[in-house]
Amino acid sequence: MNKLNKTLRFLVVPGLLAALSNVALAQVFEESHHEEDVVCDRENFANCLNGVSSSVTNGAGLRMDAARMKDIANERRRRQQAGGGTATVGLFGADQGLAAGDDMGGSVFGMWGSYSYNDFDSDFRFAGRSLGYDADAHNGLFGIDRLFNERLLLGLAVGYQSLEIDTVFNGGQQDSDGYTLAPYAALLLNANWSIDVSGGYTWLDNDQDRVSPADGSNISASFDSERWFIATNLNWMAVVQQWVLSAKVGYLHTDEDQDAYLESGNAASAALLRTVLKRNIDLSQVVAGGEIAYSAGLFEPFFRAEYRNDLSRDDGNRAGGLPGAFTALQPNDDDEVQLGVGLRYYTNWGVTTTLEYQRVEGRTSFDSDLFMFTLRAAL
Repeated sequence: MNKLNKTLRFLVVPGLLAALSNVALAQVFEESHHEEDVVCDRENFANCLNGVSSSVTNGAGLRMDAARMKDIANERRRRQQAGGGTATVGLFGADQGLAAGDDMGGSVFGMWGSYSYNDFDSDFRFAGRSLGYDADAHNGLFGIDRLFNERLLLGLAVGYQSLEIDTVFNGGQQDSDGYTLAPYAALLLNANWSIDVSGGYTWLDNDQDRVSPADGSNISASFDSERWFIATNLNWMAVVQQWVLSAKVGYLHTDEDQDAYLESGNAASAALLRTVLKRNIDLSQVVAGGEIAYSAGLFEPFFRAEYRNDLSRDDGNRAGGLPGAFTALQPNDDDEVQLGVGLRYYTNWGVTTTLEYQRVEGRTSFDSDLFMFTLRAAL
């Protein structure tokens, strides 16, 4: 138990201290460099920007959803340990722990479920105005898969997501919810290497409203959108005594099509209503990362780091929705680092639970914190 406590402190404390330090520095920078924003609400309606919420939040919303879905194929992995715990074997990446039942007879079927909560926000400024927002995303996934010949994994996941965004620049709110269907597969190449691929399609309903700069009344709109993604990873894994080491490189592409729409409001706001054309947004990324975990009986604390680079992205500016002067909707940076700490717990009856915290570092004027819980059973 003392060894476990020391290990947890070693893995978790430095990461948490670094995160807290970065938060503090960001707050100091913001207070010293940002002018005080004007208040936009129904009493101060003249301060509100005449622009729709989704025009600003599109890019980050797509990116954060992709980050949550990228490792769906890794919900299942299998680790075999030889006598003495010194063998090196990896199967299906290093994410989300293995079910103890996989080590105890090679389960063919697996079932899993996960819930994640993601809080992300932006304080980006352009043309002297804040385009800030604060978002809360809830995501649930359920999957079932089968292992063929201890080498090929095929599975299918279904999911539900809900996103609520408060947009301070126009006093509004954007709500999105939808369902996802995502098949996935993984193949063991040899004792240490594997490759996985996953894809998915999401149907979304979107509602948004904002404060009219004319009289403080409500301006609203609704539209449908469809999103798809594909992701693939090359994974390496090794077990060295009690240490479980893993690394991966991968590629992700995601694309969303949003229907055109016309805002609605009262007569006083008629001249301010926006007509937004059909919008397409997309993102392509390369990914490289690794994880180090320590097996301490039924517990496995871990630390991971992942670098992501945007090869290309399109926020869909051409569809309109904002004053013409606003030609940039998010900072012109193209990479980030995701840091994560967590704990896996293996039971003796084929069920595994995983708790994890992830934080995004390196994006200008952007913060993201994600909490995830995963439960997996070998059938």
